[in-house]
Amino acid sequence: MKNKEKIIGSIAILCISIIFIIIGFVLSGAKGTTKTSDYKDVFIETDKTSQKSNKGEVKASVPQKAEDSNVKSEESIIKVDIKGAVKSPGVYEIKKGSRVTDLIKLAGGGTKDADLNATNLSKKLNDEDCIVINKNGEVNKTQMPNGSTPNSSTTNPTKSSTVSSSDNKGKGGVININTASIEELMTLTGIGEAKANIIIDYRKQNGGFKSVDELTKVGGIGEKTLSKFVDKIDIK
Repeated sequence: MKNKEKIIGSIAILCISIIFIIIGFVLSGAKGTTKTSDYKDVFIETDKTSQKSNKGEVKASVPQKAEDSNVKSEESIIKVDIKGAVKSPGVYEIKKGSRVTDLIKLAGGGTKDADLNATNLSKKLNDEDCIVINKNGEVNKTQMPNGSTPNSSTTNPTKSSTVSSSDNKGKGGVININTASIEELMTLTGIGEAKANIIIDYRKQNGGFKSVDELTKVGGIGEKTLSKFVDKIDIK
């Protein structure tokens, strides 16, 4: 009996030992294995990190776009001078491609005696343009240097104009800028009606030109423009 009890006891101990070994193996195997679901958190965190970095890159690029837009806006603004019969003459900043009528509005509009019919209001403006708005009848007066008006003795206006033109030209067809009319000044390269009016206004205000180079002080006329006709003008 004692031997049987010993054998049964040994078997019981062996079974218990085997059970503990199996439990230990299962527990250790469970710790060692990794389920697919465990990686989800890792992927989610990685996506969040990449999204944050992408957002940071977008934010960083915004100031650069703002700078580009500022540069473009500066390039689209020009400076134009307006003189004559407007309420607030002066130099104005205006959007490139604007018309003369826009500039007149910016200068407060024309005065009561402004001759807007003599101005091309639809003309597009460029940087450094100088626009002169004449008064009513001012163009006709300017065309006649002495301020006189035609009388009944003037039977041939064309002939009279020709004589006046020849008086203002010296040898070789040189034009005297101190006495030339608008038409004569407009024959010079780069001088249109507006600049011709400015030249005449300048010489009236300053008692005539003291030298040919003084033309560069007139708005819209630089050394480059002067060089185109400097050999065709004089002050005597």
